[in-house]
Amino acid sequence: MPLFDPFGDDLADLKERATDPDPGIRRVAMMELAEEVGPDAKVLLLTGLADPDPEVRAAAAKALDEHDGPDVVEGLVGSLEDPDVAVRQNAAEALAEKKEPSCGPLLIDRAQHPDPFVQAAALRALRELTLPDALAAALKALQNENAEVRREGLGVIGWLKAEEALPALIATASDPDASVRRATMSALVFVRPGGRGAATLVAGLSDPHWQVREEAAASVAKIRLPEATVQLIQAMGDEVWQVRVKAANALGRLKAASAIEALGSNLENETSNVRKECAAALGEIAAPQALRWLEGAMDDPDPDVRKLIRWAIGRCQEAV
Repeated sequence: MPLFDPFGDDLADLKERATDPDPGIRRVAMMELAEEVGPDAKVLLLTGLADPDPEVRAAAAKALDEHDGPDVVEGLVGSLEDPDVAVRQNAAEALAEKKEPSCGPLLIDRAQHPDPFVQAAALRALRELTLPDALAAALKALQNENAEVRREGLGVIGWLKAEEALPALIATASDPDASVRRATMSALVFVRPGGRGAATLVAGLSDPHWQVREEAAASVAKIRLPEATVQLIQAMGDEVWQVRVKAANALGRLKAASAIEALGSNLENETSNVRKECAAALGEIAAPQALRWLEGAMDDPDPDVRKLIRWAIGRCQEAV
């Protein structure tokens, strides 16, 4: 009588191929194991992380994106130090999707690793866990010479919404790396109108890099920061349309009547996304003086814009 196979009939073939002498066959087996969700498949994938062939290890790390558990996190954390670049990258991407609070101490430890790649990957995995114990490591990361590490540290702070980190956030708003400044604008989303950090967000609307300006406008919209109104109106003339879109959204949320002319004039913008957001903002403001702008744009070539204009006109007419 054959011995009992704990992997079952469905995984028997994959189990055999996962240990085949040919690394190409083992690699394909790892890829196919991503389709299997049971614990037995996870065991095979974790074993694959130690395969002598780097392509097999990379495939196993990528496939573990579909599996959860502390053992998966521990395996992926170990693979962050793999000698192969593809293995490390796949492990970092998979690790970022895990939500295992029990692995917090392990990730916090790796967030202070001497290798900036390991450090950044651990910080990225810590973000959504919102562990207060991760704050110290995140603040330390802001002093790192590697921009990616600083950026990931900001991500942790943003999720924690830690007011004690505001002085550090205000400092990183002038970081030489634009991606770090952008992450700072995102992390400041918890500041209060009139409070510390608000002025930093307002200043971000004038940053030299458009993505920083865009992120600042998005954060201003989320917290409805009234002191940014003048700068948001100025942003409606930004050379980059993505900034105009976020600025229009913020002005609509603020119901800023002083922005009607700036929003109305943008109903003629060549980019339909700008026109849509301006029409929506004018509808949110719902002021009679916006009607002349909206009625003049009723024949917009984009049906989505026309739909929003009709909605906005209705809102403005109700306010008469």
